[in-house]
Amino acid sequence: MPVPQDVSIFLNNALTPTHNLAEVECGAGLPEAIRDMPEEVSGRFVALDPSLVHDIEAAWKRIMILNATRVLYTFTYDSQTGGFTAHKR
Repeated sequence: MPVPQDVSIFLNNALTPTHNLAEVECGAGLPEAIRDMPEEVSGRFVALDPSLVHDIEAAWKRIMILNATRVLYTFTYDSQTGGFTAHKR
């Protein structure tokens, strides 16, 4: 089972992120080098606040940063499972 990690979420071009815990499904953990970040990752948010779930569903633009590399990912969200799929921008 993946270890929960901090994920920064920017909705609708927000300047400051919302920090949440997510279990990222990645073989051996996320790399620290920008060039090594995967093109696509998936996972599941852990214990999202219901108001944030609504905000994510209603957002017209969803961006996340998974680790210290500051690589931006556009993501889709499934409220039924709490899961997401993110693609490198």
